[in-house]
Amino acid sequence: MLTLDRTNQFSVLPQLYTTLWHCGQCNAFITIRSVQLLEEAPCPVCEEGGLEFCGRLSSMPCIQFGDA
Repeated sequence: MLTLDRTNQFSVLPQLYTTLWHCGQCNAFITIRSVQLLEEAPCPVCEEGGLEFCGRLSSMPCIQFGDA
């Protein structure tokens, strides 16, 4: 007989922060979803430039986004 433990049925997921970044080297816009707010990040496109922080997407009301 299978016995399920119902105390761990629902787990609390950590809050994800979605931030927008811009690379001055290759002119790419990057969004990063992370559990922690990042202070700096390398560009994953050109791997040469550092990313410039543009803001959190939750604080930009004109921007709409979705997962694809």
